[in-house]
Amino acid sequence: MERQPNNPNVAVTDQFYLWIALRLAKLWDESPWLRDLDDTVRRDVVLAVTGYYQDVVADGGVWRSFSRMHSERHGMPVPFYERSEDYVDYELNLDDVRYVIWWTIAGERGSDVLDPQDDGLKALATAFHMLLDEEYEQAPVPQQFCIASEVELTNPADAQRIYDYAYWLYWRSFLLRPSSQAVMERAMPEAHAIIARVGEADARPLLYDLNERLMSTEPAGPIPLTTAQWLHLILDDKLPV
Repeated sequence: MERQPNNPNVAVTDQFYLWIALRLAKLWDESPWLRDLDDTVRRDVVLAVTGYYQDVVADGGVWRSFSRMHSERHGMPVPFYERSEDYVDYELNLDDVRYVIWWTIAGERGSDVLDPQDDGLKALATAFHMLLDEEYEQAPVPQQFCIASEVELTNPADAQRIYDYAYWLYWRSFLLRPSSQAVMERAMPEAHAIIARVGEADARPLLYDLNERLMSTEPAGPIPLTTAQWLHLILDDKLPV
């Protein structure tokens, strides 16, 4: 639920996507691919693929914004993989699933990066894609991912909702989380110094301020942009200069 934009609220579609995540996890448990990954990484991969799936079903704008920008800059919708004949922009695609798996693993493993052309990665992505494709036409729209059609960046009345969305986007979303975790790791010495200085009980608001500062200043994502740039891209459809 922490990976949902509306957490801690519960949406009527959550049960369906939890079911999808559990099916992906079971499929992986019963497969021979990438079995050297620990349970935490595998959990994060499953949740990231489920988040990608929700965003695509809802046309929430996160994946659309990234793949459009990558196409304009590099001539292909995702890194590493040339556009295939059956690739459909902003719909469910095998290479998208393959890249989301790779990106999540890369964020967890740091310098121990998996080869994007790894045969096990391709096989796992193919199996995941087949499962997701089976449910794609009847998958319910997760409305919590549809914020782009419901808010305006310049409307003061939407400020809190935009802030909550920005926080989710930077720290929890399938696209930015793998790199924002590295931002947090780099800031851990500062966080520990805060706790040592004021104690755990008084550190919470200061740590929250630290999170806000990182979110505002440190770029994140497969194409590293600030949170403000991502918001303009997703909510206003404006590519950064």
